[in-house]
Amino acid sequence: MKRIALVALATSALVGCGGTAKIGGGKEGAAQAFFAASSATSAGANRSAQPLDVTGSVSWKCPEGGEASLQGFSVNVGGGGTGTNVQQSFTVNYNNCGAAKSDEGVAVFNGPFTVSQSVVTTNGAVSVDQTFKGRIEVRGAFNDFIEADVKQQVAVSGLSSTGGAAVTMKLVGTIKTSTETYTYNEDVAVTAGGKIAVAATKM
Repeated sequence: MKRIALVALATSALVGCGGTAKIGGGKEGAAQAFFAASSATSAGANRSAQPLDVTGSVSWKCPEGGEASLQGFSVNVGGGGTGTNVQQSFTVNYNNCGAAKSDEGVAVFNGPFTVSQSVVTTNGAVSVDQTFKGRIEVRGAFNDFIEADVKQQVAVSGLSSTGGAAVTMKLVGTIKTSTETYTYNEDVAVTAGGKIAVAATKM
């Protein structure tokens, strides 16, 4: 009897692991969740600074624990005119990456995005155009996912901002969660380090 009770207790503990929250906030909420994930690519943009590092991989420490690893870099450097353009492709692997908080708790990202990134430096200003493809799981307080086939245009300073800074990015393409697919061709206002919205529970 004692053994059966212990097995039942262990099973209950496993069932209780992980949350059930869904990403909320509609189109803006999905963009905010995506932005939280995209912040990891600031490590790639910063890597493109001179002198250019063309070896190995880099890691990005997630604000709520865990990390994202950027690896498999392919790099091309162009110049001319008043600026320098670094084009690179790589894979971002999220490893229990606590990317953002929500009212339910921490959103933990796992899985890969493939990224094509163009970092442009003009008169001291650095911007990044990057395309994301793939699907990552959103766990922790959530039971959801982010599937992206979308181009993001944003200032590198915005991508690496923290502490509730307002950031404007342009999105072109689609972001899908478990509840909806959203199509973008517009500027979207997000908050660096902002909370991921939680969908209302359907009764």
